[in-house]
Amino acid sequence: MNLLQALLQSSGERAKSIASFYGLVGPTGILPESASHEEFAKAIASHLLVPANTLVAMHGLDPEEMLALRLITIASGGSGVVIEQCHQKLNQLSRKWRRNGAKVIEALLSRGLVYIRKEGYRHIYYVPEDLRKVLSPFFLESVFKTTCADLQKFVPRHRSDVAAPLRHMALFLSYFRKHEVRVAQSGIMFKKAQNDLMALLGEENASIGDSLFAVRYPPRLAFLLYFAKSKGLVEERNGMIRLSSRAEAWVKGDCRQCRQELFDYWRQSFVVQDPDLQTMLWIIMHTPEDQAISLASLLEAMNTLSTSHSSHGLNLRAERNLVDTLEYLGGLEVAETLNGLYVRPTPLGRAMFGLRPWPEEQWDSHIYVQSNFEILVPCTVSPEMLWSIDAFAELLKHDQMMVYKLTRNSVYRAMLHSYTPETIEEFLVRHSKTPVAQNVKYSIAHWGTSYGRIEFEETILMKCDTEQLAEEIMLHPKIRPFIKQRVGPRYLSVDGSQYEQLVTVLSNEGYMPKVHGARKLSPQVVGQT
Repeated sequence: MNLLQALLQSSGERAKSIASFYGLVGPTGILPESASHEEFAKAIASHLLVPANTLVAMHGLDPEEMLALRLITIASGGSGVVIEQCHQKLNQLSRKWRRNGAKVIEALLSRGLVYIRKEGYRHIYYVPEDLRKVLSPFFLESVFKTTCADLQKFVPRHRSDVAAPLRHMALFLSYFRKHEVRVAQSGIMFKKAQNDLMALLGEENASIGDSLFAVRYPPRLAFLLYFAKSKGLVEERNGMIRLSSRAEAWVKGDCRQCRQELFDYWRQSFVVQDPDLQTMLWIIMHTPEDQAISLASLLEAMNTLSTSHSSHGLNLRAERNLVDTLEYLGGLEVAETLNGLYVRPTPLGRAMFGLRPWPEEQWDSHIYVQSNFEILVPCTVSPEMLWSIDAFAELLKHDQMMVYKLTRNSVYRAMLHSYTPETIEEFLVRHSKTPVAQNVKYSIAHWGTSYGRIEFEETILMKCDTEQLAEEIMLHPKIRPFIKQRVGPRYLSVDGSQYEQLVTVLSNEGYMPKVHGARKLSPQVVGQT
């Protein structure tokens, strides 16, 4: 909500009072006493949104009122502070435990700097969005003076791998394409599937105690699993987790949108519910381009900005739920120094936060097919390309250069998912930096010739009591279309899908077949007979 909208939602008396405070009404002002509510609101908004005028309005505030304005402007990332929490925090900071915090806020309300809105059953103090953009640089400057450092050698603790979240999501979903994953009675995947997925995600040595969720999964596996469930990419039915029909479209979708969905899910699941993490995320993302922010100093600054009363320590929540996950999503770089952790947002992080345009991303489009059937795949290939490769080859090594191998079984599995030897060979020829060896092409084609030579059909064996009866039925013009072949003197094979129709014809022709067990007729067929 912007300043004009906030003023229009307040009472006409309040708007006139604010306008009078700034000298906008009367003989020396620009508005007459009889001006309308809307005219007062427009005049105040035009006046306050000029930074110089806003600073003048702030100069009349005492230290406690300035502290309150700083808290409401910055806390929760600008989304507002619950009135009771705000009063309690102000009383705590001023050590005036019996003082009514509303008296401190009244000066801000009377100047039109702070407003009140209702969310559900709670009332919130907030600063309108456009006014917050004017006020926040002033307060952020004071925060950055004590928390930021110009590190000459900022060395991230991990190799930059911004492709990791999308690569891991493609591999994660592809695993469910190839395997049916059982779930134990406790609701947790069986250990083998967990171990396989952890190896794909590079989490073999991760501690389950660091999980963001109240489940027995390592953090990265838990995050991707619950994201996939929230988007309907996997489904859990009858004790099994299976890939849904939406998964392939998601993997092949726009990478920016996929990144944004991962970021938004993380933000909604772990940040929005924690006002202090909202505040820290907002401050970190506004860090000056050429500086890094000390996590320890930021936590210290949170002493005057925290409105949460969670029993868990903020430092633990900040590292586990904010820094670690945001670093994994490619939104943050983290450096470990003797003075603790320093963080700085990446261009990608600012883009996901909505502060700048998306940076250009370059995906590798080439692989290296070896004559020994191995395929070398850079970890920076697009998710769509990786999805295809993982369909017809086995992953042997997951590193900066991933190693896949073509096998008879991997090609067979791909053909079960609508691939053909021709499409596999065409893909390899189109994307390989090196010529595809003839033995590789030949093997793919040869393996493909075996596919489909054996098929399964649902048949029923019909037994006749004599050879003459079997011969008679084989020659009957109305019954013959239902018979596949004679498999013995008294036995005939029948298409299982036409069972009920065959029984009806036999009955109508006077043969009266015996029906029993699982093959009992439906009431409709009995009626026809």
